[in-house]
Amino acid sequence: MIDVQDLKNAFMLRPAAVLGGGPSLPRDLKQIPKNSVLIAVNNHALHFCQPDYIVFMDIPNRQEFPELAHAIDTFYGVKVSQTPLSDVYIKSEKYWDGGFSSSLATWFACYLGCNPVLLCGMDCFQGEIKYATPRPDFYHPSMDAPLEDHLNAWRPALANCPNPERIKAVSGPLVEVFGQWDYAIIN
Repeated sequence: MIDVQDLKNAFMLRPAAVLGGGPSLPRDLKQIPKNSVLIAVNNHALHFCQPDYIVFMDIPNRQEFPELAHAIDTFYGVKVSQTPLSDVYIKSEKYWDGGFSSSLATWFACYLGCNPVLLCGMDCFQGEIKYATPRPDFYHPSMDAPLEDHLNAWRPALANCPNPERIKAVSGPLVEVFGQWDYAIIN
């Protein structure tokens, strides 16, 4: 197991993309720098790219979330979680998870020293289509939460992530919290 402290600033000033599962993910992926560290939130991004890391919060119930369970079992990169399935021991550091996998992934990207930390496919369950991949039978109560609830859940990242000024949203509602990343700055 890797101690998270051994990874502090391991990718100093290299861009990172935190890859959510919203419908904007395929479009957002086209906007990120080629040398970005790719950090998947759960298994969504595995349909579109080969991430370096996968971040998840819970040990998935194999019957309820078979895709996530399979992804964790077969993932070729580094698994990051507070669970025993993790390849990285994050509990040696004061980490912030904000209560969901995408915020833990954002903290992790900041901890790695990445700059910028680009939030991709983070649509906050807004709009008719909720996921980049078809998930007709999936439901989570956060899908019913108003946009302001999602934005309020993300605002603590500004106080709890290392160098939060590095966090930018590629598109979507989180632009309101973090500002929009300017593709022309790096490319």
